[in-house]
Amino acid sequence: MKTLPFALAFALALTACGPQEMPDGGKVETGPLGVVGVDFPATVRASESLTVAIRYSQTCNQSGEQTTPTARTSTELRLNATARYARLDPNIACLPVYIEKTLIYTDPGTPTRTDPFEVIVNGKSYGTVTIK
Repeated sequence: MKTLPFALAFALALTACGPQEMPDGGKVETGPLGVVGVDFPATVRASESLTVAIRYSQTCNQSGEQTTPTARTSTELRLNATARYARLDPNIACLPVYIEKTLIYTDPGTPTRTDPFEVIVNGKSYGTVTIK
């Protein structure tokens, strides 16, 4: 019976890790995603699809994560990774829990890529792909 209060407190703490309800009248702002890494193949053919995996850290007031291309040329792919952030009530505290997730973007390969092909996310270069 002594473990019941502990179990309830633990369950309540875990629910604080997920996205919270929209406090403050549902005021939401869109902002950059907390990107922690970007993975893509080292080599790819000029016109084959290229899969880019964007790893990001999630916060308790974040939702609606998405990746959109902002520019695509034969030499580079520029992606914008964003999320919606709800303004938290000052009385609500986010537990310091680190949750890492991944978004996948697939570039179709048009226009045809040339070597080297650079991958840029939120204004930061994450390297180049060698084009065969």
